[in-house]
Amino acid sequence: MSSNTSTGHTPFENWLRRLESINPAHIALGLERVKVVLNRLALKWPVKPLIIEVAGTNGKGSTAALIAAALGEAGIKTALYTSPHVREFTERFVIDGQQVSHEDLAAGLDAVQAACQTDIQLTYFEYATLAAYWCFHQANVKVMVLEIGLGGRFDAVNAFDADIGVICSIGLEHTQLLGDSLRQIAFEKAGIIKQGAQVVAGVMAEEALAVIRARAAELNATLLCQSEDFDGSVLGDGDEGELEFEDLGDGTLSRYPLPQLPVECAKLALEVLHLLRKRGYDLSDEIISAALKKTTLPGRMQKVQSEPSVFLDVAHNPPAALYLRTRLEQRPVRGRRCAVIGMLKDKDIEGVLRICARCFARIYTCSLPGVRGESSLRLTKALREQGYPKEAIFAYGSAREALEAALPSLESQDELIVFGSFVTVTAALDYFESKGVDLGEKGRNLRSESAKKSRKNKDK
Repeated sequence: MSSNTSTGHTPFENWLRRLESINPAHIALGLERVKVVLNRLALKWPVKPLIIEVAGTNGKGSTAALIAAALGEAGIKTALYTSPHVREFTERFVIDGQQVSHEDLAAGLDAVQAACQTDIQLTYFEYATLAAYWCFHQANVKVMVLEIGLGGRFDAVNAFDADIGVICSIGLEHTQLLGDSLRQIAFEKAGIIKQGAQVVAGVMAEEALAVIRARAAELNATLLCQSEDFDGSVLGDGDEGELEFEDLGDGTLSRYPLPQLPVECAKLALEVLHLLRKRGYDLSDEIISAALKKTTLPGRMQKVQSEPSVFLDVAHNPPAALYLRTRLEQRPVRGRRCAVIGMLKDKDIEGVLRICARCFARIYTCSLPGVRGESSLRLTKALREQGYPKEAIFAYGSAREALEAALPSLESQDELIVFGSFVTVTAALDYFESKGVDLGEKGRNLRSESAKKSRKNKDK
């Protein structure tokens, strides 16, 4: 693809259109295409960077962000690759806390396209992954933290040899692609384990952990499991709370401030950071504490309004819904707690609603756009079948319509939770920005003149 601007658009904008035409929802698992193109790119590193790959049903984005933030705080040139994005395509590609420029990303995509030659056709996610690697190579980063997009074994990110693999959690999701049992899904996630690498595993069902243990043993990888080799506990709460982290191997204890991201993700990130410290990386407790205090992600219980309070959360499957419910139960509200929820067709809608619907006095369901977007009618039907009171359900054709209906009905002491999908959160961010709400640093970092062109690209 040419990068000329004869169309009146920048090379980056032309690439967004090209990627959208591929269909971001299309998934073609397998590493062969990526490895062929990677070989043709022939990227030579002065010093090979350390690679950390983070997989899991939930928590991988937050875990990866915390690891990268601490490395960046230590002055170590670090790249972070995540997916999907919330508003801007470049959210996926970050070096030292800054999104890769449009110009650099377009150049990376050009290089990948040239390496495809005439015989390789890549998916949206494969283009993005290889362009990320190209950009990180150009910047000569020292550490790459790469989030696995889907599964593990055949995910494009797995084409790179990771020194440390993290498997945050195992739950039932994408069963049509990964299998319909925890053992099958664990087998796919365990595919990120490399020969002789270190592997960090979060809390999960023993049947899933057994699969990971077997794969680690087969590859002579060192497996470190939460509750067996490391663990953490919360001491106190609020601003005075602390996270006590224990290395069960040597018995050392460290205390850190409570993170803004989920505590379970912080425990995994801390284990990785302690492993890096043992490898010689300068990661003091002060550096790690600073990263824990400041690291946030859009759409993870992101507060966008007060009186009434409005929070946005991307919870979109049963494990995430359970975590959301737990957090809500730990936070009493003075008034009513209501919800706006929109979901995608291929998610476990009934499972999510079964877990958390009773947290809310009212639920405003909304339809989501696109071929994957589910209608508000299905969500309403699922709520009714589960015995949720009919008079407390309100259905709307879009997230904007649902918000416009819900917000005027709230009193100052009430609370609104907007959740169910990255798409729902994106629509909510758009709505509040259109109303002149200051979204804070998280929102400002996501703004760009091309955001509208890339918002619909959600590939998970």
